[in-house]
Amino acid sequence: MPAKNEARTASCPSCGAPLKFRGASSVVAVCAFCKSTLVREGAKLENIGKQADLLPDASPIRLRTDGRHKGQGFTVVGRIQYRYGAGIWNEWHVLVAERTSAWLSDANGEYTIAYLAAPQPVPEFAALKPGAQVTLDKAAYTVTNIEAAEVVAGEGELPFRFDGGWGANVADLRGEGSRFATIDYSEGKPLVFIGEKLPFEAFKFSGLRDTERIGFTEGRALAFKCGGCGAPVESHLATSEVVACSSCGTVTDVSKGVGEIVQKNELNLKAVAPTIPLGSTGTWQSVKYEVVGFLRQSTYDSDGTRYNWAEYLLHNTERGYAWIVEYQGHFNFVKAAAELPKAGKVFTGKLNMVYLGRSFRHFTHTTATVQALAGEFYWRVKTGDEAESDDYVAPPLMLSSEKTGKEINWSLAEYVSGAELWKAFGVKGSPPAPVGIYPNQPSPYVGNSGRFWKLMLILLAVALASQFGFMGLNHVADPATRVAFTVEPGKSSRTVSPVLKVGGVLPSPITLRIDTNAEKSWVVLNMQLTDADSGKAYGVKHQVGVWSTGGRAEGGPDAITEINGVEPGRYTFSIDATAGATAGNAWAAPITGSVDVVKADTDWGNFWALAIFLLAWPIAATWRSISFETKRWADSDHAPVAKPGSGSDSDSDDD
Repeated sequence: MPAKNEARTASCPSCGAPLKFRGASSVVAVCAFCKSTLVREGAKLENIGKQADLLPDASPIRLRTDGRHKGQGFTVVGRIQYRYGAGIWNEWHVLVAERTSAWLSDANGEYTIAYLAAPQPVPEFAALKPGAQVTLDKAAYTVTNIEAAEVVAGEGELPFRFDGGWGANVADLRGEGSRFATIDYSEGKPLVFIGEKLPFEAFKFSGLRDTERIGFTEGRALAFKCGGCGAPVESHLATSEVVACSSCGTVTDVSKGVGEIVQKNELNLKAVAPTIPLGSTGTWQSVKYEVVGFLRQSTYDSDGTRYNWAEYLLHNTERGYAWIVEYQGHFNFVKAAAELPKAGKVFTGKLNMVYLGRSFRHFTHTTATVQALAGEFYWRVKTGDEAESDDYVAPPLMLSSEKTGKEINWSLAEYVSGAELWKAFGVKGSPPAPVGIYPNQPSPYVGNSGRFWKLMLILLAVALASQFGFMGLNHVADPATRVAFTVEPGKSSRTVSPVLKVGGVLPSPITLRIDTNAEKSWVVLNMQLTDADSGKAYGVKHQVGVWSTGGRAEGGPDAITEINGVEPGRYTFSIDATAGATAGNAWAAPITGSVDVVKADTDWGNFWALAIFLLAWPIAATWRSISFETKRWADSDHAPVAKPGSGSDSDSDDD
């Protein structure tokens, strides 16, 4: 292998222009001046004819562009341009430090780099299906794309001989993380290339084309009259395969200038007019996009309910394509998934997916059908095209797979605000108001119930600690709180207790529990707490016993009363008892009794009232969250109850 930067020079046998073979594996060079294809055999150069012109494209890469992969630099030295069902793509031949060469693929803003692997058994091309599992270099890969491509032309240095129009059956596969592989069936023995799919910025390119001058047709836009209705039609993206008339929806092939009509339509596109006008430009997530295409799609669920939605195709020269999806005032920004999702747990019979460490729950399996279209598209799309799709949600994100007979694509959608989109793209007026709940719409209650439960527990713990604290303080320290008294019938007596302590920190009621033997008489008790230090007194008067009112006996020998507002302190408790006189000495025995002086227990009523009040908030938040999720999943394949409105169109005003 030649040393780094070493080049083998020669002269073009057709025009005499200098040629350089910088790669040891390079056997073909296309003269940059006369387009002759020159094959190197030792020191001899064979001219096998002139190359066709390369088709205009939106690639920012060119010959002599430099980049890096896994810490190693590389230089672009050649290119083969292919045509396939979804447009054109470039395979850039690159020389890598400490390696012979590699291939840098550039297709609609998606970039992969792959290196030739050792020969190994692979399935027959005809046996491959999207989603099939293949083992390459002892690693698992999933088939994502199967194409019967055709070589358009080439330039620069290439490691094999080729001709324009040469067919190439190829299959693309994705592995775990960024792993990527291609199987090229154009040779006698299939060639396996293994590498990575990475974002544009990961390659740290330098020496790129001027991004302000690429990606558009040279000169003025390609303008022509629609073959369906005669309305003026324009195409200005070099990568566009077809253009759909904005008046009638007729689809025209523009891959090689104005071509054949792919499909003649007579749709009333005004009835499904885009709310974001074609041609609108705006910056979203720091990337400047132009709205270049509009699709109207529909699907039916198992109940026969039809759902219609709009898709807006966005274009950026370096970042490629993205989408805005609109359904009944709900909007999502959609890009190709950076990695191939992995199978997760099974939920109600459906396999969930894990993407970038996040779990997504399966929502629906549908078949989407193109109903109307307008603008430019990088693949050969037409009305009636169908694709199977599965949606998996983890609000505000939604992971979707779209499968046709040739490929399976994964995309990641993020729920976004219509107002923010309108502002970003300068759309006049206001976006339509959202109706219902979208599959990946963030719940306004998410996290609220958890926060409320946590706050409730904290506040309840504080309240409980306070309750026990007050209970600890709220007591009579002296255990001798029972004061006994005796009084003769018709006479009075006075009893004073030793000093007792009333605890606590705030004024509170003192409960007096009276117990006497006055079952046939009565006694009036004048009871008083007197502050031993200040002399301040608190009193209450109460009659106990049995007496007659209107010939009817009332009362009883026991009673309970209170002295309110007693401040904490040292007190004496006095009882001034006056017994009633008994006629005829029917009851001549002394009246005896006792009074228990008890500071009222700390009231739990306020605590429980507070607990009920605090509990109401998390319960309400939890109920709202559950209600929101129930409504979300009502339209899924896993609805807990039968969906209402069966058989009616959703968004039917667009039909």
